[in-house]
Amino acid sequence: MIYDSVSQPNDVEQTIPSLRTWSEVYVALGEHYNPFGLFITLIRPIESRMSNIYANDYRDMPYWWEAAPREPLTQPDLPRTVDVAVIGSGYTGLNAALQTARAGRSTLILEKDLAGYGCSSRNGGQAGTSYKPKYDRLAKRFGRQTALEMVQEGHRALAYLKTLVDEERIDCDWTQSGRFIGVHSKQAFDRLNRNYAKTPSEIAFEYHMVPKSEQDTEIGSQLFKGGCVLPAHGSIHPGKYHLELLRLTTEAGAMVADQCEVTTLERKSNGFRLHTARGTVDARDVVLATNGYTDRQFEWHNRRILPIGSFQVATEVLPDELCRTLIPQNRVISDTRLIGNYFRLSPDQKRLIFGGRVTFTEAGSRSGTQTLYQQMLTVYPQLAGVKVSYGWVGFVAYTTDISPHIGMDNGLYFAMGYCGSGITLSSYFGMKVGQKVLGTSEGKTALDRLDFKPWPNIIKFPRVLSGITRLARVAETFGA
Repeated sequence: MIYDSVSQPNDVEQTIPSLRTWSEVYVALGEHYNPFGLFITLIRPIESRMSNIYANDYRDMPYWWEAAPREPLTQPDLPRTVDVAVIGSGYTGLNAALQTARAGRSTLILEKDLAGYGCSSRNGGQAGTSYKPKYDRLAKRFGRQTALEMVQEGHRALAYLKTLVDEERIDCDWTQSGRFIGVHSKQAFDRLNRNYAKTPSEIAFEYHMVPKSEQDTEIGSQLFKGGCVLPAHGSIHPGKYHLELLRLTTEAGAMVADQCEVTTLERKSNGFRLHTARGTVDARDVVLATNGYTDRQFEWHNRRILPIGSFQVATEVLPDELCRTLIPQNRVISDTRLIGNYFRLSPDQKRLIFGGRVTFTEAGSRSGTQTLYQQMLTVYPQLAGVKVSYGWVGFVAYTTDISPHIGMDNGLYFAMGYCGSGITLSSYFGMKVGQKVLGTSEGKTALDRLDFKPWPNIIKFPRVLSGITRLARVAETFGA
């Protein structure tokens, strides 16, 4: 089987070029042919005022790149043959390669951009046990025991990350700060409390509810109606974490070839032939570890992944006292809404890093930054006038069942679809897929037999997805 190449630009904001192009056309035509044209015209003065949010040194790049810059690697000749080729140099690929290289398998990592250019250096640095499907629904579908095992994979993922950081002495500013989850109504508070209280003992976790009257001990905002603290969760510096994984992997003997896109993947009788601009490589085993950046030459996987742009901003340096009032316990923050926000202080506790999902019609970092700034003021009105120093976007990968998937398709190993919880899940399932390549029993997971279904083609059209996003926001606003 040959996977045909599709030429795509390297800029992360054009990773889904068809979506970007059509969204721009839609906005342009909307001014003349769309009922919302008048509205678009009216908000132009607002957009002009929004230009005042940028600091003089504003940069369209992840804040994390200041301490952990993305730099080109050396460009050695590619080997003619390897035991294992890994496509993608993010957390998944590096954790997989670490397993195979340390087991003595010759391992080559191929990356079309700079190493770690995608979401491994663009995420929010929040680490938890976030396996998103609810236990009750899983139990109805798969039975109690299988449901328990699936949820336990999320717990194991966080434990793996903590162990990896500790045993390998990874310098990534890991802090077990705990997470505060904000809720938007008394009904949502009661529902969350009930759900946590009935958690089976096999998957129980530490938590404590925070009523509205005590909320100021956790967050300097009146938006929420209370919430919950999960003490086991924490934060890392994602850029540093990635560079440390890169170091460990190369020290183990793996070779990393960045700016070396796999244009065609050809199935051979004894493995695969990978065609790149720098030559061909034959590999007995191949791991696809591209997650939200899975290109269309990998058609089977591309149809099963929905890339969603997740935008973030980092403010200018703030006064120490202001930072202490924003997040008094220095926790990572999220909320219970389907399309919510997530935020935290920077590792030095001098900036607020605020993230959220906007829409496909906001395709660039600047427009996404402006939308996100308004969302930040909804949570923290006291930040009006604060400037933004960094703005960026990364693509997370959603699946139809909001669950990660790991396994093999026609001989090609893969792990992907972390649905916004990639730090822990991609590290853990990257490790697991590496063990699968080695053929060890440790590579087995509770997700191995999970049916990996494709998305309907229509869902990838920007107008459809943007409409769904807006409707979900409206529904959650009124239904909380």
